[in-house]
Amino acid sequence: MEVPTSATFCLRCGRALTSPPSVATGFGPDCTRHFRRAAPALPGFTPRQVEDALELLELGGLAPLRGRRVWLTVGHHGTTYRTASTGQCTCMAGIHGKPCYHVAAVRLIAA
Repeated sequence: MEVPTSATFCLRCGRALTSPPSVATGFGPDCTRHFRRAAPALPGFTPRQVEDALELLELGGLAPLRGRRVWLTVGHHGTTYRTASTGQCTCMAGIHGKPCYHVAAVRLIAA
């Protein structure tokens, strides 16, 4: 059996990731399936926001900043935002108290 040369851990469940696609996104296949199942039941977000949140997760656009409470998220134009699991985000929508897809992505991780 070949020993993997690079392994990281799933940002949601903590399991070791060894396949290149999983390492690139930061999530294993089980957690990715979980996001897809949980997304339709995410309250307070438009279908477009949920779709953008899933895309953000699948492209590996999240990184934990402070444990699982604050995440760095990437916007459509490459801007980095700080998004809290409590619903605050430094994007324009979040600054104005509106829901954004960054928060939806973080909530999918916590679900």
